[in-house]
Amino acid sequence: MKKLPYIIAGTAAVAVVGGAIILNANHSAIDSSKIEGTMQIDNGDLKINWERYQTYDITLSSAYTITSSGTYHFTGNLTDGAIIVNAVESDVRIILDNVTITNASGPAIIGYAADDIVIELVGESTLTDASKYSTDLDEDITGAIYSKADLTFQGDGTLNLIANYEDGIVAKDDLKFNSGTYNISAVDDGIRGKDSVYIVNGNYTIKATGDAIKSTNELDAGKGFVLIENGTFNLTPGAKGIKAINSILIYGGEYQIDSTDDAIHSNNYVGIVGGNYTITSGDDGIHADKELVIEGGKVTITKSYEGLEAQAITINGGELSITASDDGLNAGGGADASATNRVGAGAFDVDTNCVLAINGGNLYVNAAGDGIDSNGYLYFNGGTVTVDGPTNNGNGALDAGASIVQNGGTVIAVGASGMATTLGNSSSIYNASIYLTATSPAGTKITIKDNSGNTIISHTSAKAFAHIAVGSPDFKMGETYTVYLDDVVYQTFTISSITTTVGNTNQNFNQMNRTRR
Repeated sequence: MKKLPYIIAGTAAVAVVGGAIILNANHSAIDSSKIEGTMQIDNGDLKINWERYQTYDITLSSAYTITSSGTYHFTGNLTDGAIIVNAVESDVRIILDNVTITNASGPAIIGYAADDIVIELVGESTLTDASKYSTDLDEDITGAIYSKADLTFQGDGTLNLIANYEDGIVAKDDLKFNSGTYNISAVDDGIRGKDSVYIVNGNYTIKATGDAIKSTNELDAGKGFVLIENGTFNLTPGAKGIKAINSILIYGGEYQIDSTDDAIHSNNYVGIVGGNYTITSGDDGIHADKELVIEGGKVTITKSYEGLEAQAITINGGELSITASDDGLNAGGGADASATNRVGAGAFDVDTNCVLAINGGNLYVNAAGDGIDSNGYLYFNGGTVTVDGPTNNGNGALDAGASIVQNGGTVIAVGASGMATTLGNSSSIYNASIYLTATSPAGTKITIKDNSGNTIISHTSAKAFAHIAVGSPDFKMGETYTVYLDDVVYQTFTISSITTTVGNTNQNFNQMNRTRR
């Protein structure tokens, strides 16, 4: 298993040591935040020596039951029946070689008993289950491919799976994909591994009424996780895209997710290292109840209620573009809820367990609610951050319950002035809080230059705005800078303290008080 590199940037660090995920947010005002989650990876399929077992060649014409270890090479068509595995303490490899299976009363493949079941794909196979299962089957058998044993898929072939009853692929233990192409249509979940879902590679197109990929074990420590190392994913679920009761770790890959609910969701931890993500979500783009860490990659969220949400969010790198109808980034804590009729949890409550740290990368946020919001602490330690915030005075481009601190990087956040905040007097980077005398329209080009004409900041706003919060390591004490709107001089100001306020804040103060009441 690969491991997240140990990274220290500014005030935050993230590591995976021996499978444990640790986030440290170091600041004198808060205790170190530590969340650990272990993943018990089962690679038992890699240790099986198949050469010591006999190979059986079977041309399907009727239901077939496997009762002992071996390699079972299937060809042909089965119009009403299933491949059944009932081989206690056995290793079973099933080769699907251009096979078609349709079962009128249950799953296409049923694994009742085995140590390990490995399904190898050769050519193109199509499996279809029944829309109503026989009452002779256990009620927990819900997948077109169902296994009570550890289940592994491999091979370079294609599997077309039509799940008419509930789920596509179900494993009650660990579920692993080493390779292959999977086209799954399911009336409930696409891929469900109770103990784990571990994807090493492959191509996955999943249309599901429920979740696309999920792991559900909430009782056993080290289980209930999804681990992905590369692959190509086109997921269209009626609920969540990738879901885990415990944790989700993703190392690379290509992702197109169009979900009704959260696109990526964990009840604990989400870690992303590389990859290319295009997300459209009816709720959160990426949600973790506890921690979200992004090490790199390209994340484009074109539609969401909230873009990124977790109790603690750390961004160490990557290219991120987030569009949200509420908050763009929200370190709010607690379990997720539906976007329908949802109000931000404790809009004015302070929760010092909530930490949002941006340590690197390029982040763009377009949000109708708060652009970047933390119920506790908000740190800018590196990277480039651009926010097109709200046009209503009830939200701000930046918002923090405890404090905002800029120790590095470049930040420009524009939006309404009613709830506008600065980048913090305790910052080590000089910043300016600029209140306009009139609202500027969408499409206004904002440029800030020094006395020598060098451009410090340049941004063209996506929406109307009346306030600019800007911080840059190029700002120097006592130096004078000029703000241009559409290349016309708007105002000149001099950096006189860590935070320099430009313009009249009285109207903002009165508006803020009216909004809070």
